[in-house]
Amino acid sequence: MGQIYIISGDDDFARKQRAREIAITLTNCENPEDSPDLEAVMGDNPQQSAEETAAKFLNSFLTPPFLADRKILWLRHFPDLELLAGAKEESVCARIARELVSGIPDYLDVIIDGPNLDLRKTFAKQLKSSGAVMESRSTVKSGDRNYTEIRKQDIVSWAQKKRKQLDADALQYITEAVASTGGTLQNELEKLDCYTGQKPLITLEDCRQIISRTPEAVAWQFTSAVVSGNRKAALLQLGMLMNQSDSEIRVLSQLSGEFQKMMQTRLAMAELNIKNPSPRAFETIPEEIRQAHPKNPLLKLHPFRAFKICESAAGISKAGLAFKLNALRDAARKLVSGGGDKRIIMEQLVIQLTEKQS
Repeated sequence: MGQIYIISGDDDFARKQRAREIAITLTNCENPEDSPDLEAVMGDNPQQSAEETAAKFLNSFLTPPFLADRKILWLRHFPDLELLAGAKEESVCARIARELVSGIPDYLDVIIDGPNLDLRKTFAKQLKSSGAVMESRSTVKSGDRNYTEIRKQDIVSWAQKKRKQLDADALQYITEAVASTGGTLQNELEKLDCYTGQKPLITLEDCRQIISRTPEAVAWQFTSAVVSGNRKAALLQLGMLMNQSDSEIRVLSQLSGEFQKMMQTRLAMAELNIKNPSPRAFETIPEEIRQAHPKNPLLKLHPFRAFKICESAAGISKAGLAFKLNALRDAARKLVSGGGDKRIIMEQLVIQLTEKQS
């Protein structure tokens, strides 16, 4: 039986790059489009609908190779994989889904890449059960709890492929300076590779010379500093942010989201009657409480992960959270109404948000 490769996720650059890597491996050709074994159906052709693209793919799927022993079929950059998962019974997309799940001929390998495939749903599970290789390339969000760790792993993996090493300060600098999107990170790392040439060790000074600090990365640093109560670092990052257009509105929204998450976590803790968070506390929640609150977000997490989230939220009292949310609301009103100098409003807000609350 041939092999199916499904590459999904919301990081367009990383997803497309991974699909191309698979095509290169299967064709053994640096430019897979030049291989006589590959047939690519362009899913991002603006002149045809997704249904037309699907029909073209199905026609090729059902056609054996001509004057060859094998065939590699690439549904390239399909706009929405959810169309395959939720297609009506009589549609072309539904036919494709059935063919993929039931297995494919030995002479055929299939690559499909596109966004919006939920790996938890039935279609994805059926594909995996049938032997399909399922991969996801999603953007690491700056608000994710494990954002820093995942980003560092990506950078270290890149360095290993280049047979280079990064000193600790260089790794930290790249993590903090570059936005979370795969394309932006890849572009900055390639610049760094060209700049360092044959040097086996990448230093902090190398990074400072060539890496561009992105607005998203600065905003993330600022938010992290505020939430952790690091006033000095927050004020330092604020100076960089104020040079960016409309940065204060974006940052207010991001900060508000972080503190609202803490409030929601405290509510979820109250539902589960968790007063002193610990990994053990989440492992011993009575079954009657679990059944009474099946949608509680903490129950969907690993116990240690739930503990770390609750530990952070428990560090701020209810009164403290209310104070910070009110401060954010008041700052937003002043900015929208033009009631004062933006820089002074934001500096006062930072001071308020980093005050220790009982």
